[in-house]
Order: sequence, then C-alpha cells, then structure tokens
Amino acid sequence: MTRPSPTESTPPTESTPQNEAATRTGPTAPAEPAGTTTPAESAGAPAEGTAVAGAGAFPAGGGSPAGRARWFGAGTVAVLTWLVSLPVAFYLPTRLARDPFATGATVLPLAVAFAVAGVGLTGAALARRPAVAEAVAGATAGLAAGWVALTLRLALTGTPFGFGGLIGDMSRTTASATRYTTTLASSDTLLPELPAEYPPLYTWLVGRAAVLLDQPAWRLLADFEVLFMSAALLAGFLLWRRLVPAWLALLVSGLALVTWSDPRKAYEVLTLAIFVPWVLEVFGRPTRPRLSWPVAGLVGGLIALTYPAWLVYAAPGVLVLAVITWRREPDRWAYLRRLALTGGVALAVASWYVLPYLWAVVTIGGEQVSDRYVSASINEGWFPFLGGSPLAVLQLAGLVGLAWLVRPTSGRSVPAAGRSVWWAGPLLLIVAGTYAYRLAAMVRYLATGHTGFLHYTARLYEVALTIAGVLVLAHLAPAVVRRLRLGAPPLAGAATLALALAWAADTFAVTWLPEHGNRYAVAAHTEPLPDGGYPRYAPAQGRRGWFPAEPVGQAVEGELGPDPRPVTLAVDDRLFAYLPWPGYLDNDRTAGSTLSRWDERYAQVRSLAAVADPDRFAAESAGTRFGPIDVFVLRAAEDGWRWRDQRFNPAQFAAEHWAVHSGLPGGIVVAVRRQP
Repeated sequence: MTRPSPTESTPPTESTPQNEAATRTGPTAPAEPAGTTTPAESAGAPAEGTAVAGAGAFPAGGGSPAGRARWFGAGTVAVLTWLVSLPVAFYLPTRLARDPFATGATVLPLAVAFAVAGVGLTGAALARRPAVAEAVAGATAGLAAGWVALTLRLALTGTPFGFGGLIGDMSRTTASATRYTTTLASSDTLLPELPAEYPPLYTWLVGRAAVLLDQPAWRLLADFEVLFMSAALLAGFLLWRRLVPAWLALLVSGLALVTWSDPRKAYEVLTLAIFVPWVLEVFGRPTRPRLSWPVAGLVGGLIALTYPAWLVYAAPGVLVLAVITWRREPDRWAYLRRLALTGGVALAVASWYVLPYLWAVVTIGGEQVSDRYVSASINEGWFPFLGGSPLAVLQLAGLVGLAWLVRPTSGRSVPAAGRSVWWAGPLLLIVAGTYAYRLAAMVRYLATGHTGFLHYTARLYEVALTIAGVLVLAHLAPAVVRRLRLGAPPLAGAATLALALAWAADTFAVTWLPEHGNRYAVAAHTEPLPDGGYPRYAPAQGRRGWFPAEPVGQAVEGELGPDPRPVTLAVDDRLFAYLPWPGYLDNDRTAGSTLSRWDERYAQVRSLAAVADPDRFAAESAGTRFGPIDVFVLRAAEDGWRWRDQRFNPAQFAAEHWAVHSGLPGGIVVAVRRQP
C-alpha cells in the first residue's frame, strides 16, 4: 500500500513556533532545537514521502524500516548499482566500436533506456513492501546514472577528445588540467606563479589522475566529462532522496539533468544538481532533520571548489530565505550557530583555493576582464516557461504552483488539498533571487560593461522551475483526483513515471549523439590530434585545422633539452593543452584572470613588436615587466610573423640570440631563445 504523505494530511498552522517544530519532527515528538541531529539523521534514514499522482499500487518508497533496511535503502542501492554499471558503460562502446555518426547510432542507448524504464515500472508494480520499493527505486537510479555514462561514451567513440574538442573554453579547461600535472597547489592556467581564479577542483582531479595513470591530461578529460555527468544524476538523487520519496527523487534528478546538461561543463552540471537540494537542506526548514553541519559544510566546500557561481546568482533569494527561516526557528541562536559552523567547514574545505586567491587580490590586485565577454545569450532565456515544449509546460506549472502554495492561508487549519508545503517558499526564493541578480547585473553592464555572467543565470532558474513543476504536480495531483472523484487506473503513477523517464532519455540521447549533428559532439571528432592525424570517425567535411603542437614541442626540446618549461607567447592556445609550459598571455582577453593583468601584458607585447634593433629586442623580451618570454610561437604572414594583431619582423630574431624553426605546418614559426 502507498504510504500517506505528510503533505496530504492537514498541515500544521503557522500560528506558533512549536507547531512549526512539530512539522519537522513528527506530530508527537517534542520540538527539537534547530541545528541538532538525531540518530536517524546521522544514519541517513529516508524521509516519509508522497505517492506519485494516481499511483495506485505504485509504491512511494518512503519510510525505510529501522535497523538493517536503513543500511540498504535507496541511496545505498543506487551507489552500488552505479558502481557496477559504470565500468560496463565505459567498456561497451569501445568493445562495440560503432560509428556515432551512422544512421541509427542512437538506437542502442534508447533501447537500454527503455529497458531501464521497464525495470522501474515492473519493480514498482511488483513491490509491496516499502523496503523493496526503496531498493527498486535505488537500483533504477543507479542504472539511469550508468546509462548517462553509456550514452556519452557512445557519442565519443573513436575520439580521445571531450565534447567541444579544444575550441574556446575547452582548450583552456584542458590546459588547466595539463597545468595540474606539474603542481598540487592552486595555479593559474598559464601563469604558475599566480593562484587560480577559476575554481580548480575539476581540472585538478584530471591532472592528478593523469600523473597517477601516466597519461596525458588531454586524453583523460573526455572520461571525466562522462564521469561527472553520470555522477550528477546520482548525486542529485542522493540529496533529493533525503527530502522526497525515492521515485520522486529520481524523476526530479532526471528531468533536472535534461533541462540543462552540457558535458563540456560537466562540473557545472554536477554542482547544479546538488545545489538546489543543498540550499533547501541548509537554509530551509525541511520536514525531516537537516543534514548535519559537518556534511552540509563539506558539500558547500566542494561546491565552492568546483563551481560556486550558483550561490552567487541565487544569493539574494538565499539571504531572504535565511532571514525568514531564522525568524520562524524556535531556537534562533541554534540556527545561526549551525549556519556559522556549516560556513566554517565549507571555508576550510575550499581554503586551499579561496585563501591564496584572496591574498593575491589584496597584495597583487588586477583588472577583471573575464566578464566583459558579451554573448548573444545575454538577452535570451528570460521566460523559458512560455515556450511550447513539455519542459516549458512543466516549468509553467512549477511557477504557478509555487505562487499558489506560498500564498498565506486564513483560519486555523489548511485544507487537505495543501496550500502550505515547506519547499514552495525556498524554491520560489531561489527563482526570484536569481532573476533579481540578473536584473542587477544588467544595470551594472549598462554602467560598466561588466556582465557578471548574467547569461548563465537562466540555467539555474530553469532547473529550479523544472524541479518545482515535478514537486507541485506530485503534491497536488492526488488531491485533485480525489476532489474530482476520478478513479485512477492501477499503476497509473508507475506508468507516468516510466514514460517521463523514457522521454527524458530520448531527449538526452538525441541531443548529445553526433548522429543528430550536435556541434559539441561533432567537434570532439573533428579536432586534429597533436601529430596531425584525426580521430577514427572524423567526417571528411568540417575538420578543424591542425596546430602542430608535437613538432613545436620537438623543436623547443631540440634547443632546450627534454621536458623544458619555457615561458611562451603562442599564437594558438592549444599548445598549452598539450604541453605544461608557462604562457605569457592568453590569446583571448576575456580568458585572462583578474590577477594576470591582461591589458598591461598586452601592452608589453605591443611594445616589443615595435622594437626594431635585434639586440635591444632580445634584451627587452628577456626582461619585460612580467618576466621573460623564452619562446615565440608565431604564424607567418605576408607582412611578417604575427601574434593576434601584432606583427613581428623576422629580422628581430637575430641568429646570435634565437634559434628559429620555420616552415612548420600551418605557417607556424618557432623562435627559441639561445641559452648563454
């Protein structure tokens, strides 16, 4: 039988703090001070839950029995299933060696997805005990996460590159991973003497794995993209499982991933998957004990190390949520103490990145240029819920539902249909706060030219609205069915969930398989290898031009010996994706960190290009304001050798000071400073 939901029964009024505390600890339990944990909390016992609309025999998966079942709940089963399915997902595409561009390449992942959905439907239909329903839901979640890995590995069959190849951000991400093969400390991608400005955990893990496995970092980035995307669904499920029933947690996690997924930025996808439930746990008032503050702080620290921008975008709403929650807490000091302890742990976890950067900002300073990049998406995505897609309809239902559920009620009780649920206010504040940030960033952009990366905010509120849509429908649909006295067919809830998961899988697979022309998937196959070859299934048309990283490396090693570390000014940043050399300056101004002082370094390069005397040029290039330039990697043109818009004269590189290697593929010229 389906367990009754706390939200389907009459919720408590908001007349007293004691009633609010009872909401979280049970109708007969004494009020517990905020910020404390219980044995059930520390053991990870799942929350009571609601059935999916029209569930019938479909189990809600809420409320594991005490004792042994606590250790084998949905979360544990999900992790174990994922660990078993993940190696298969990585191995099978390589073993099958199917052309991802071939017509019908999407059939295999879709067949597997529909089989997983069928397993979930069958398990939901046959399960009679809550513990069994928990296990089936967990197994389905683990298989779904493994399926994400399988689909993305199929898309990358035959290429060592990740989504996007080495274009734009992916070149810089790969270069950062290559940098971390040489250091354990937080480090700028091109300037190892400076700490990282961009959160480093993802590329640090890639770089250290490359050292451990004795592989080039650029060959591992694709695997990490797949791993993090798969982990995003699993991690989202694990956190949502604490707040809602297991099957509902799976649906929320799956549809959130479909709403915004970008394997190039898999670390952003993963942090967004856990960010929303983490905010609800830490700053809201869930109906079960919150995450213990050490665990909440650990998760917050990992978010800061990986991609903290979501917290920045949602900050206005999160601050309002914290104030509202504080005012409703029976023990306000305990709530503040818990937030402080959580923040302290988060800072400690992220300190190896945050503290060196803040110290450098204070002692070195610089100019922020990265958010001066203006994308066409700066004016897009304002009203995603007004589109005609299924997700847009779901998001509109979420927005309307949140507005309905947070409206104040009158009287001594709330109707059974439910006009008060604990998650409605926090979700609405996340959405409203993110919109507020975007509006403020627009004003700042008009005044200063800094965007504050406002175009990324749509990703957050779109995902939050999708989550809201799922929760709103799951909360209100059963009451609507009862109110209209409609008899839901048996297994209607299970069939609805299976259909939703199958649709999500179809959308995801069609989006990311190169068979359907996804530009980032195609770029992974059209990126040339460092030796000039191309991946196995690279199409004949649209191949990217070769930058001869391998010949450049050989030319420099011939002059400086094996494993050199020359400071290099290179016409193509792909050089740094392959070789862990320090760079003097990024080619893209908006790729430079605040500490790098891009404009001032560029002025130094421009000044050098104007020096005609070879002896003076050699001396000044060896002692610029920011240190020496040991190697110039330029491109030959009709009027000289060029770096960006700067022209160098071949006569500047006199033979007594420079060893020049010209005639490399693509018109590349390498000038290496001779050793004294």
